[in-house]
Amino acid sequence: MNTKMKVLALALLGLAGYAGSAVAGCPGSPVPPWTAAPALGGTVAIVAGGLDGSACRMESALTGDSSSFATVEDDTPTAEPRYRASFMINANSISAMSATTGVFIFTASAASGNPPVSLSLIGDGAGGLVLGFSFANGAGFTADSRPLPAGANHVEVDYDNGTSAGSPGPHFSLWINSNTEATPTYTMSPITSTAVVDTAFLGLAGATGDFVPAGFGNVPVQFDTFDSRRSSFIGF
Repeated sequence: MNTKMKVLALALLGLAGYAGSAVAGCPGSPVPPWTAAPALGGTVAIVAGGLDGSACRMESALTGDSSSFATVEDDTPTAEPRYRASFMINANSISAMSATTGVFIFTASAASGNPPVSLSLIGDGAGGLVLGFSFANGAGFTADSRPLPAGANHVEVDYDNGTSAGSPGPHFSLWINSNTEATPTYTMSPITSTAVVDTAFLGLAGATGDFVPAGFGNVPVQFDTFDSRRSSFIGF
């Protein structure tokens, strides 16, 4: 889990037993440690032109109903009580969504029960987007949102149920284009949760029923530079 996984940019750095190297060109599908690219009513593609100037990026698009998904899957986590992840996203292609239209873009899932962390994109009704987020807390979850600027954005989350070694206490924090750990865009502490992270999914999933009819079917959203760790701040 402390392995740095900048996989979508095809620059793999071995830090915890996983060794990799820069790959010339763009492969037709995601590379390890992504274990799969599950898709139903959607597509995942690795294409030229990274969001951070690298060789490649991932694009995810949906074509079906609200049960559709087009993601990459990381099974590296193993019952992680603390989980940090970051990635880049450019969602300009769907920024004109209405305020009642949305789609999930990232989920840190548990082997059972509700996901500890979920992120979504929702139209703001004025041509822009908000980043919705929810995290395990109490008997259910806490949800909120923050504006997502146009263009390429850096997003980072830190979920901690408080039982990890050296944990500063149970909390959830979110950074949007903030490269300073001490200044998250949102934070809540303490939270109450026993949920752990076992799998991460990055890409579009579970869109509202009007997503495709509104003209966003087969419209790709861009992702890049995914990284996940147990405890250290990732930044950019």
